[in-house]
Amino acid sequence: MGEWAIESPVLKVNCGLSRLPTFPAAGPGVEPHRAMVTISTGMAATQAAYESARRGVPPPAWGEVYFQTAYDPSVAPAGMHAMSVFAQYVPYALAEGDWAGRREEIGDLAVAAVARFAPDVADCIVHREVLGPPDVEARIGLTGGHIFQGECLPDQMWERRFGPRTPVTGLYLCGAATHPGGSVIAVNGRNAGMAVLADLERAGGRR
Repeated sequence: MGEWAIESPVLKVNCGLSRLPTFPAAGPGVEPHRAMVTISTGMAATQAAYESARRGVPPPAWGEVYFQTAYDPSVAPAGMHAMSVFAQYVPYALAEGDWAGRREEIGDLAVAAVARFAPDVADCIVHREVLGPPDVEARIGLTGGHIFQGECLPDQMWERRFGPRTPVTGLYLCGAATHPGGSVIAVNGRNAGMAVLADLERAGGRR
C-alpha cells in the first residue's frame, strides 16, 4: 500500500443483551437507546488514547454505541436486545501479546468505557463478540481491517481518494476508498451513480 495508512484503529464489540442498560444522566423523557451514544471524556482523553494506540497499547476510551433493537426488535429473540460498540483507539499489532490472546481483555476495556455512563451494562450482556482489526480483515477481507479503507485524515481524504471510474469498462467504485472518503454517508454511491449516468449518456450520443 506504500504510504497509504490503512491499519484500522477500531475495535468492534457486538453484544446480545438481556435488557437495555440504564444511563443515569439521561433526563426524563430522554431515550438514549434510540440514538447513537457517544462515549467520551473529552478531547484530551481521546488524543491520549490515540497516541497510546500508536505505541501498540490499546485504550478503547472513545466509542459509538448503538442499540439496534430500540428500532427493530426483530433482530433479537423476544425480550432480548442487541448492542454494538464501535470503539477507538486500538492498534492493529499489539506491542505486547497478540489479538488471539488478548481479544477478550481488550473487549473488557471497551465495555468498561461504556460502563462509565451506563454502570449496569456488563450485567446486561449475555453474549459478546469482540473483533479487533485483524479479525475484521480476516472475516470481511478489508485490508488492515479498516472499514473506511484508509485513515480519515486530511492527506487521505477528498480528492486524494479514488474516483468512481476504473480502467475496466462498466466497473465503478462506490466504497469508502473513493472520494470524498469514509463515513461521508451516501456521497460515494451518488458519485458512482452520476458517473454511470454520464457515461451512458455519452455512449448514447455516439450512436
